[in-house]
Amino acid sequence: MIQGMRMDTRKARYNNFQELYLYCYYVAGTVGLMTVPIMGIAEESVIPVQSVYDAALYLGVGNQLKHS
Repeated sequence: MIQGMRMDTRKARYNNFQELYLYCYYVAGTVGLMTVPIMGIAEESVIPVQSVYDAALYLGVGNQLKHS
């Protein structure tokens, strides 16, 4: 997340999707990942823990892409 904030101060446009995705990962994907331990995973959940973290990451990145 800190790396994403640093990127905010250095660059406003990205040359390709790979660079943009990396930025989105840093500024929003990490926030999604940090919310999982806070919100928790239901004990009765049958979804693998890694899938929950993947979904949180993709949600964060997707939300950032929507606003980029």
